[in-house]
Amino acid sequence: MSHDIEASYAAMELVNQILLSPNCCFKAPPEASALSGYAGREGRHEWPHADGVVELAVTSGGTPKEYTIAIEFKRPNEGLHGVLTAIGQSHAYLRKGYAASVMVIPASYPSFENAGHYAGDVIQQTSGAPSIGVVTYLRPDMSKVSPFEGKLTINRPFLVDVSAPISTPKIPSRTETQWAHVREGSTDPDAFYKYLQAVKLLGGGMEPHKPRIPKLLLEGIERVNPGTDPERYLSNCPNDDLADRAWRHFWFKNVLHDEALLGWSRTTSGQYIVNETKSKIIRSDNTSAKVFFFGRSDSPKNKMVDALNQGSTNENNSIETLVKNYRARAHSYREDIDSGCEHLGFVDREGRLTDSGYKFVDACERYNNPNEGLPRAIFLNALLADGALGAFLHYIYRLSENRFCAEPLAFTALPTQKNRKPAFDQQGYLAWLEAEMSDTLHVIRKVSRRGGTERKPFQAELAVLRSLGVVGGFRTGMGLVINWSEFQESLSFSKSSHQYN
Repeated sequence: MSHDIEASYAAMELVNQILLSPNCCFKAPPEASALSGYAGREGRHEWPHADGVVELAVTSGGTPKEYTIAIEFKRPNEGLHGVLTAIGQSHAYLRKGYAASVMVIPASYPSFENAGHYAGDVIQQTSGAPSIGVVTYLRPDMSKVSPFEGKLTINRPFLVDVSAPISTPKIPSRTETQWAHVREGSTDPDAFYKYLQAVKLLGGGMEPHKPRIPKLLLEGIERVNPGTDPERYLSNCPNDDLADRAWRHFWFKNVLHDEALLGWSRTTSGQYIVNETKSKIIRSDNTSAKVFFFGRSDSPKNKMVDALNQGSTNENNSIETLVKNYRARAHSYREDIDSGCEHLGFVDREGRLTDSGYKFVDACERYNNPNEGLPRAIFLNALLADGALGAFLHYIYRLSENRFCAEPLAFTALPTQKNRKPAFDQQGYLAWLEAEMSDTLHVIRKVSRRGGTERKPFQAELAVLRSLGVVGGFRTGMGLVINWSEFQESLSFSKSSHQYN
């Protein structure tokens, strides 16, 4: 089990303890009905990076107040030195702007029996900060939905003063869940490889790829945004740091490459035809190149070509719409790639490759296929361990096991004369899992939809894991089918110990 997964489990149990006993966290505890919270994870942009966060909201007394608590988790193999670093890190999280911080450490070490008492004494005799807590733990029980249930002891409370003004933490936007941000259609090993390779090459002094932008698009960009640089506009990337230059290189070499830039062509008879040039990014299932901007009736190029052929628009308007669409897609796709690389530990806070990032890129270059062999193993290990989707699957499995042991035919419609086979209600099952993770485990926060098409529960996570062979379909009496051999093999794979021969 990875450090990040264990930290996720500890954060989940800690938020449950706070909700049950608010006096461990507040100088003046609010009513239980006025307190809500969930365990999440922090984005990796701003140093120092917490191992987990607890988001609390107090709704009594007028305007709702929100408090963010940082968690520093130490494993036994980090030794007593880890206790000392946790003390320092806990102070640093207060400096960063957290309302409180909690160090979660083993209850004892072979040479030191009461680490929690010692850590509490050090804090009390130095800073005396009341908002730094010390929590010790016993070995987690992986047979439970919450492996640290009954395993945590609060040695020193971490008191938040609800009467004090709330400072704004210097914390960037975070994921709403404990696990990494993933998106179907974006979280492909080949896309990550080609972006990370651009970071590597440009960091070594290589010049970024220069696209050949057609005159029609140049003119359209000038009409839409006069005086703007066309490359920066189409890539939605105005700056010149390494990450920005790498993104422009990746975007124009692999997605909006020279052959894909034009939206359409015309036949000798004047009919408009969609430019169906694919990207240079291979899908996770290794079947074909990914498609951007065309392929469905509502795809941008298809819609514009239909309108042009119907005479309901003209070329200038279509070009302007197309360049705006290119720009918007560059922004959304980059958010997915950037967030994914950070959450999987492939880049540091400055956007430069980490050791894991270098090893992934080097393996892809050597084996020439990110979707197979060693590159795939590195990527999947990062997804499940560093990205903590291993915790996500643990919650699904244990929740499902408990439910189906008590009710084997839950979410199942029995055979009828019309339907001769039992029918499993996938959407009802997923909605129940989402509710359990939100209302019982407190590991996700459900937010109101802001428009657009409503997404199904865990749509992105399951699509990505399915494309990588970790999960399959659904079965009566079981729920989601998890490929445990693939799961265990991935988690046991060590990126740091692998030797390149």
